[in-house]
Amino acid sequence: MSRFAPVVCIFTVEGRRVLWHGATGRHFLLSPPALAAVEAWTAGPPPGQLRVLVQRMDELALLAESLQPDLAALIPCPSRLVIRVPEPRALWLPVPDQRGPGGYAYRARPLDPVEDALWAACNGARSVAEVAARAGAPLSAALAFFATLTGPEVQALQLRDQPAGPRDPSLRRLVAPERPDAPRPDHLYGSQGQTTLGPYHHDHITDGQTHFDDRETTVAHAFARPHPALGGLPYGARLLDALLDRSLLNEDSGLVVEVGPGTGELAEALLGRALERGRPIHDYLRIDASPALLATQDARLPGTRGLLGEATALPLADHSVGFLLSNEVLADLEAAPEPLARPLIAAHGLHAEPGQALFNVGAWRFVAEIARVLRPGAAAVLTEFGDAHELPSETRYLDHPEVSIHFGQVAAVARAVGLDAQLLPLGELLQADLTARWLARGSHEALRSWSHSRGQRWAARARSPQDADLPAGVTGLDWVPITEDGPGPVLTRFMALVLRQPDGRSAG
Repeated sequence: MSRFAPVVCIFTVEGRRVLWHGATGRHFLLSPPALAAVEAWTAGPPPGQLRVLVQRMDELALLAESLQPDLAALIPCPSRLVIRVPEPRALWLPVPDQRGPGGYAYRARPLDPVEDALWAACNGARSVAEVAARAGAPLSAALAFFATLTGPEVQALQLRDQPAGPRDPSLRRLVAPERPDAPRPDHLYGSQGQTTLGPYHHDHITDGQTHFDDRETTVAHAFARPHPALGGLPYGARLLDALLDRSLLNEDSGLVVEVGPGTGELAEALLGRALERGRPIHDYLRIDASPALLATQDARLPGTRGLLGEATALPLADHSVGFLLSNEVLADLEAAPEPLARPLIAAHGLHAEPGQALFNVGAWRFVAEIARVLRPGAAAVLTEFGDAHELPSETRYLDHPEVSIHFGQVAAVARAVGLDAQLLPLGELLQADLTARWLARGSHEALRSWSHSRGQRWAARARSPQDADLPAGVTGLDWVPITEDGPGPVLTRFMALVLRQPDGRSAG
């Protein structure tokens, strides 16, 4: 006799065995040895080491001797990864076994009028019988509909004996293969393993308007529109306030340079806010390694200048810059293994930390260039993902290699080349409200896939529940704090490095 109930199916995901109750959608993951031990237990009380496992399996009605639940009395709890759309009327849900570097594929599960009413009646607290009554549908119709949503190939619904908590993690994830790494062309790496993104910026970025929606969303891009997390301002405007409040950007700053301005939205909001506050910036220079992005910026910012150039070899005269900004560029600069980094490690008095495989040598060279071009008393602000002590690691899911920043080492290089350096969380610089909410990643991906199916675009923006452009009639949207995965990177993973050229001394 099988150790498990007939309705249970067993499969393997990422080396773990999954026991799945096909009627309820409840499941349990355990190691192959643990499963073998449970299957070897045939009679009597479970051995001590299995007691907790067996008790939980019994609670989920997975064992052959488990009392099977009355499905009509259970509570249907929808997955927070599923949305309901009105045109055409359907559930839009992820496909567990179709996962790529960018996330899950999504598909439509059409709803007839009865199914639509049943889904609408699910509130996470009503039983199946209560949902059927509220929808005016036969109980048999409710049971048949829900049975199509609880299998491991769908994972759209769980039937529970108690209401699920509002933050229940099992309703925000799928039992599915691990997200695969994105393939990268060999020419984006040097012969000794260093990242070399010059060809990527110059040749692979072909559409400046859509690049940061489709291929690499940045914090600045996600928050390019007003959002409650930034006091109802867009990123660039909030940043301008921070720069003025900290006296980093002054009336006599003169030449203001942004390195890597992306689409130009940050600069547009920053310059507009400067006008609002009576502190107009008259000389704004953009430097970018991508011709496509420069063209996008030119169209958006006709009153500014643009130059094609590299962060590590700025096309600027010594001591000519009054303020420099570089937002989410450092990770794109060269990262190299220790043999290549050794001369710079020695030159700046650094040391390789235990286990450190990559070094942000491009960021170090950029900081040295900043020291060269800043005039006395001038400041620079650099933002990127990383931490003061985090060992650099390469991202896995982009179509090009980016490497997180060891800001402690970058700040040490800045001090070694004569700059004052202060490191703080980006959220602190922006005075962001970290309790503000945005769309959870799953809802954003579902809306993007649904929009694409209708020939429309869904931009990677940090919308709030009050956002005016949310599509009418869509239900099931999941709103989470901006400290959790959403349409763009999580703000709390980012740092700001504030650099100043001391007064009365030349950069060198």
